[in-house]
Amino acid sequence: MRIFKIIGLVLFALSVFTALFINLSPQFGSNPSSLQKKLYSRFDNYIDGEFKNHEPTKLFTEEMSMANFFKDHPNQVPKKDITPMELDLNSFKNQLNGKFKLSWLGHSAFIMNLGGNIILLDPMLGQYAAPVPMPSLKRYSTQIAFSLEDIDTIDMVVYSHDHYDHLDYSTIKKIKGKVGLFIVPHGVGNHLRSWGVPEQSIVELNWEDSIEVNGIEFVCLPARHFSGRGPLNRNSTLWSSWAIKSKHGKIYFSGDSGYGKHLKKIGDQHGPFDISLIDCGQYNKAWKYSHMFPEQSIIAAKDLKGEYLIPIHWGAFTLSTHSWIEPPEKVFANAEKLGQKIILPQIGQIISMEQTNYKINKWWREFN
Repeated sequence: MRIFKIIGLVLFALSVFTALFINLSPQFGSNPSSLQKKLYSRFDNYIDGEFKNHEPTKLFTEEMSMANFFKDHPNQVPKKDITPMELDLNSFKNQLNGKFKLSWLGHSAFIMNLGGNIILLDPMLGQYAAPVPMPSLKRYSTQIAFSLEDIDTIDMVVYSHDHYDHLDYSTIKKIKGKVGLFIVPHGVGNHLRSWGVPEQSIVELNWEDSIEVNGIEFVCLPARHFSGRGPLNRNSTLWSSWAIKSKHGKIYFSGDSGYGKHLKKIGDQHGPFDISLIDCGQYNKAWKYSHMFPEQSIIAAKDLKGEYLIPIHWGAFTLSTHSWIEPPEKVFANAEKLGQKIILPQIGQIISMEQTNYKINKWWREFN
């Protein structure tokens, strides 16, 4: 009997420590209040106390065993650090003949110039895609394309959801005093407030809501995914994709999403898009409803009426079981077959709609 008491005390102590760590560590963020939940209860995508996808979306399938998921798989990380191209911020800030330009910062992060407005998408620029430093979730490179200390003003920051590989506490600490407006799905604002972002700098939207800022319309749209930063708050905040529309061009940003019916509907209602930034990495059969495989990313771009596809959600972290270079290799091999134009930029490379023909040099092979 004594051994059971000891085991019970150890388990109790661990649970107390875990609860205290989560509640006292700022990187976990903050949960919606009871007043916010009352507001959410009026939404058609908030059911039984949590946000829901429009289509049934099983979080895990039985098509991949846990043992297979956690075992080592070949070529999951680059053989050397990926060195990004150095982004010249002064040049990037200059408006170019009324056209927009953007630069991929790795994973799902982008910096954009739309009519002189500097916009960041899912700026996860920290070193670990986790609440604590974990070697297996470390960024492929210690460098990013530019120093956050060198950027004075960020007009808008858009987030798709609150997972650690998208919403990063260390990045927010560095940029929060420079940002005019954070545009986020409902509930994500709680994390920002707990990290010192002023209320007047946060706009929270539900699917199909929109806001216009400086002539740019940001439309919050469905994605097929989930949310949560701790063990007890899954789906307490909303996840989304975004249509970003202006006279300078139209961009679709998928955030994290499985393939679904929402994509064609978005294409019909908000397309065509000049560029579609679409989830194309960290997939496996267990997550097949909440992430896209490369072949699906191409079909999604076609559904969205996207002229160019830029595959995202790869090139910075290993979160799944496939080879780290499988996403670009597969999307490159299949895009031409399906008649979809793609751009596979280097991290930090500036893409401008002034240029219409981008040669793909398969740069990722240099690091493999």
